[in-house]
Amino acid sequence: MKKRFTVFLALCLALASLSAAFAETVSEPLQVDLDLSQMSGTIVYAEVYNLMYDPAPYLGKVLRIRGYYSFFRDPVTDSVYYACVIPDATACCMQGIEFVPAEEPADPDHYQEDSADLTVTGRLEMYDDNGVSYLHLVNADVQLNPET
Repeated sequence: MKKRFTVFLALCLALASLSAAFAETVSEPLQVDLDLSQMSGTIVYAEVYNLMYDPAPYLGKVLRIRGYYSFFRDPVTDSVYYACVIPDATACCMQGIEFVPAEEPADPDHYQEDSADLTVTGRLEMYDDNGVSYLHLVNADVQLNPET
């Protein structure tokens, strides 16, 4: 009986340590601080304008945006840039926010279909490129929106 109890206790401890290790590897979904994906075009345009004009209050915040996929490869540096282009209510004045996918795409040139309707969620950060500051969403979760 004592031997069975010892084996049972050892198994329980092993399972507990495995479940703790597994819990550490499972990533928690990002807690969204500002969800622009559900707002009207006018409000989104105003909020993105504020974000570009004065980014300091937004830095480090998790944003969710909905828009259209855009891709650019710099011919000089061969750097790849992904963006979510957000139209305003009249679709005359679009603004885009660059994003860095959480997982590197296998084929960066064909990551998404051009102008695909998507929702991007990521943490807003600023980076410097040749003395110019840019904003982008890092560790971005990219979801294609279903066709309506």
